[in-house]
Amino acid sequence: MLWDKVIALSGLNITGCTTLLKPMPVAAPIPPNEPCEAQQREIERLQQLLAEKEALIRNLNVRQQGQAKALQETTSQVTRDQVRLRRLATQPGAASSIAEAEVAMTSLKSSQITAPEQILQAQRLLDAATASYAKGNYGIAMDHAAQTREFIGMVKDNRTRKASDQRLAMVSFSIPVPLRAKSNINLRREKPLGSAIKLGALKKDSALTAHAYLGDWLHVQTSDERSGWVLNTLVEVRVNDSDH
Repeated sequence: MLWDKVIALSGLNITGCTTLLKPMPVAAPIPPNEPCEAQQREIERLQQLLAEKEALIRNLNVRQQGQAKALQETTSQVTRDQVRLRRLATQPGAASSIAEAEVAMTSLKSSQITAPEQILQAQRLLDAATASYAKGNYGIAMDHAAQTREFIGMVKDNRTRKASDQRLAMVSFSIPVPLRAKSNINLRREKPLGSAIKLGALKKDSALTAHAYLGDWLHVQTSDERSGWVLNTLVEVRVNDSDH
């Protein structure tokens, strides 16, 4: 009887072990996570967009460097031509140059949309030309007459074209125009944009020389050989007393 009970209990233990070792059902495969795939596609799209922007920036930098080099070469050539012109200046040549500037001034004054301040600045250059001519400084007189025509040409050009015009291009002056800061202003680097990097501050009455313009912006050089952009309303024509 006791033996039968032992056998019965052993059978129960074996059954229990068999139940515990029963294998677990295999889990079904997890379906692809669609949100993760969409996120990956967005990352790839943004990476492609970033690469395109970087390529555009590189191209713009190369173009700006080319423009800067061309402007530097033009400025050097203008300086050489200016020296040669002064050596060859004669009384008839100076008189003719001043007469051309006077015609341009008359045309500028007849315009009803030209700012009075711009007319005054052009007149200041023309007065310097006539004063130098009266003293026999024909080379300097021709310089000021040419500067008068260049300044008037810039005013007329900007008057007929909007700043947003996509065809707007940098125009080099055939002769540098002397300027000075009307107040404390900032010199900006490369492109004339409101967000352009500031190269430094210029104090009021700082001497500048304009070599080109782009709309209402002037590309200038400072007395310490720095170059950059300033807004034309922040500067004015500079005429040294020793020039006439």
